[in-house]
Amino acid sequence: MVPTSQSAWVSFLKRLSIWLPALALACLSVLLRDLPQLANQADFSHYYVSALMMRQGFDPYTTNLRPLAESIRLNVADINIGTYPPTFMLCFEPLTLLPPLPAYWLWIAMNVLFLAIALYLLLDGLPTDTDLRLALVALAILYFPISDNICYAQTQILILLLLILFIRWVGAGRDALAGSILALAGLLKVFPIILIGYLLLRRLYKPVIYTAVASIAGGVVTLALVGVDRSLHFVQALPFLTSRHWLSSSYNVALGAMVSRLFWWIGVADPRVEFARRVAVVMAELALFALTARATLRSSKLSDRSDERIIALWVVTAVLLSPTAWIHYLVLLLIPYAVLTRERLRGAASLVAARLGIASYLMAEVFLVLYMVAKIQGKTALVLPPFARLAVDNVWPLCVLLAYGAAYSLAVETIPHAAPTSKAARSSP
Repeated sequence: MVPTSQSAWVSFLKRLSIWLPALALACLSVLLRDLPQLANQADFSHYYVSALMMRQGFDPYTTNLRPLAESIRLNVADINIGTYPPTFMLCFEPLTLLPPLPAYWLWIAMNVLFLAIALYLLLDGLPTDTDLRLALVALAILYFPISDNICYAQTQILILLLLILFIRWVGAGRDALAGSILALAGLLKVFPIILIGYLLLRRLYKPVIYTAVASIAGGVVTLALVGVDRSLHFVQALPFLTSRHWLSSSYNVALGAMVSRLFWWIGVADPRVEFARRVAVVMAELALFALTARATLRSSKLSDRSDERIIALWVVTAVLLSPTAWIHYLVLLLIPYAVLTRERLRGAASLVAARLGIASYLMAEVFLVLYMVAKIQGKTALVLPPFARLAVDNVWPLCVLLAYGAAYSLAVETIPHAAPTSKAARSSP
């Protein structure tokens, strides 16, 4: 049963269930129509060629991927070296036993399955009203970073599922599973390991130990199967990933990229400016980490599972502190959105947090509208005036910062939880 103060908002969401699922299905049909054209493009082609090269005994981190890619009719674009951690490459290798096209469709099917499981888990703890759940699922599917993740055959939906499982298991006291799943996420993509900061500040030392043990075990297996030299050569990819070419893109929403673009916007080529930029990046990242740590230390667990608020804040922090973070990383924002929705429905989240979260979500949907309008007009992309393109391209950094503001506001609020009045009031993700 939903608190009376939220009944108008719930009624609005339920009314959306009349047409939102149909809109979501329409968008999915357009996306599916485009997928065959993307089967030989980045980022899937990059995974496939890198993993295939590794399976053949070569080093993808030091060898040009393009000749092999061209020989099997795949396009790795500007990324001609391996850039993903060796554990991810090792896990992806079985797909290279299939030809590229079947492997692509299997990978897409796996992503759809991961997304279905993730959404099912995120709905846990919400009212069991079918109309309300349909509206929320449709809103999640319509979230533009989901489409972006699928278009680029990216990995963030998998990381989303792993972090949802981490939240569930750490809240249930299943320390071994929580630590192991966080270690796996870190071995696959590195940046999720930032959530160890949450465990340490909460003095949850058992999950930290299990995370360390699982990380070491996974690292040893990777070194044994991939080779020490090839595994360590992954470090050589980091300067490439954090080069100006990638950081200057407005689609890169990492905090370091945001700060760097402010300095490069000045347009002064001076070693002192470059030094100031590097210092500013470090200071900004330390300030963000300190702010998240402050929120963690200030808040207390109001119930067995109320720490989802804090973990949601750490998820956004992990995205911002990643060396590079692209649009598809924002798939992970479904976690703070889900926690905020659940808390708002229970009357335990302020209007400020709700408005920040809604603004973050809606700003991302600007791109969905542009994408659909372009498709209706039969174009690959919508042509906008320069000033409009500049504004639209800079939506993403603001989108992530608004999400951080919503998660931070939710984390430090002291609004008491509404007493559960039904079975559906239990919390989780």
